[in-house]
Amino acid sequence: MKRIIIGLMFLLLSAQFGMAQVKLSDYKYVIVEKQFHFQNEADEYDLNRLVKFLFEKQGFDAILEGEPLPDDVKANYCLAMTSELKATGALKTKAMVILRDCDNNVVFTSEEGITKIKEFDRAYEMAIRKTFESFAEIDYYYVPSERVIAKGKDSDDSDAQKEEIVKLKAEIETLKSESEAEEQKVDEEVEKAEATVETVSNPAKMTFFAKKEASSGNYQVFDKDNKQMMVLMPSGREGLFMVKDANAVVYKEDGKWYLSENVDGQQVIKEIELQF
Repeated sequence: MKRIIIGLMFLLLSAQFGMAQVKLSDYKYVIVEKQFHFQNEADEYDLNRLVKFLFEKQGFDAILEGEPLPDDVKANYCLAMTSELKATGALKTKAMVILRDCDNNVVFTSEEGITKIKEFDRAYEMAIRKTFESFAEIDYYYVPSERVIAKGKDSDDSDAQKEEIVKLKAEIETLKSESEAEEQKVDEEVEKAEATVETVSNPAKMTFFAKKEASSGNYQVFDKDNKQMMVLMPSGREGLFMVKDANAVVYKEDGKWYLSENVDGQQVIKEIELQF
């Protein structure tokens, strides 16, 4: 009987530890691969930067593999999860994201994103976007975990770590309370921003003229008054340009050109007329 009780206690403790392993909030960073298994080169078709962007959109602090690591990750690599993108393509293109901890244990596996689009780069992009829908209901925010932090620290520092964790958790609870108090106001601002996207994208279509720079291959873009408005950098993908020194892109869809830019934290899309 005693052995049975001990065995049950062990199983309960194991189950609790297993549950702790899958808490995304225990981890502060996500490291994104610089080249996926199906790519011929790093960041081909801008897909790796897309994955990094989608993680950040869900509240994660994402780092592209090869970028400088924050000091706390250098001291304790276990603060970061590594992401793995599995993708296949035939009649359908499928994609799935797997997050692992520093011991290579699976922390989270997304739902499979599936698309029937045939165009290679567009198909993978859409499958990736669909698989990230799994993160939409997680409501991720970082909560320091004694278990994770202790992995990268010496035992002599344990008391100081616990005090720091208590302090950080208190700060997080304060921030959450303030956030909830302003939630209604934020929702109204989001609705206004979304309405702005709709009105901006339709009537005020601007005309731009693009002139190619012989030395760099970039395009200088001018308005009708010959005022330089931006510089477009080729992305390597037909019909897609990155705007130099700006969080924006210009792309062609269904024969029309669009400028997509981040304005005060909101994505604003404008239809433009672009002449080369």
